[in-house]
Amino acid sequence: MKSNRILLIPLYIIFITLFFGACKRKTAEVVIVPDALKNHLQRARFLGNVKTVETDSYYYSNPDSGYFFSSKNIQCYSSDGYLTQVVVLDKNNDTVSKRTLFYLPNANENYWVDFNYRDNSVTKDTFIYEKNGFKAEEYFLFNDSLLYKILYKTDAIGGVIEMKRLLSNYHLTNKIYYNTHGLVERIEEYDPQNKLYKYITMEYDNYGDEVNRRAYKNANEIIEYTYTQYNNEGALQKVIFEDRLHYLREDKIYTQHDKTRNWLEEITLQGNDTLRKRVRTIVYY
Repeated sequence: MKSNRILLIPLYIIFITLFFGACKRKTAEVVIVPDALKNHLQRARFLGNVKTVETDSYYYSNPDSGYFFSSKNIQCYSSDGYLTQVVVLDKNNDTVSKRTLFYLPNANENYWVDFNYRDNSVTKDTFIYEKNGFKAEEYFLFNDSLLYKILYKTDAIGGVIEMKRLLSNYHLTNKIYYNTHGLVERIEEYDPQNKLYKYITMEYDNYGDEVNRRAYKNANEIIEYTYTQYNNEGALQKVIFEDRLHYLREDKIYTQHDKTRNWLEEITLQGNDTLRKRVRTIVYY
């Protein structure tokens, strides 16, 4: 029987090659879109005019058995880049849930409805906008019962600068700050007593792609760190996540991409162990 370490040697070699072989991207005119003006494809960092994305998830059992199919996720997008439907299927290809999104004439999201086929429950999320068309309120219902609502404050282009989640007995507040390109660079999380208990910082490369994300406790102690790397063409190569509170690290490796530079295969490692794999099939307009 071959050992797990032996099987992982090729992936380890790929990881080292990506780590030391990455170089700067070719010089080109760069247009960075502010987060507030991005459509769903841009927020998810899909390149090209994507129509559907089918993601098959697998978990890794052992060196002899390899990967086992776990679930399928199908995302559908409009021709202008907005998410219209998400369907989740289980390992038996039975539908677990279906989410359908509805929009106003100005492309603002009106509401979405998620139906769970296992327990026949319905979740609905509705958005309210102020006179300028910027997000003002959000209502989250489960089987017609209001679980919570969110109050928003926005900047001059509609970027959310504060969101207050109101639950039955308490509220939680997030404050969001942007860099000069309109990209989120800091998120602060406050407890019900309005005391800062966690904040997250983001750093970007010259192309507006996130490369570093750090989460801190209120005493400036790093508790989570995420490093993202791209190749010289802008294709995602790897994501390293560290949970420093629990001494955990996950490495996600991307070795296959399509002609539009969207990734097609993701392998997640934890130390010398393979945890899972995701495989994507992307259809374009």
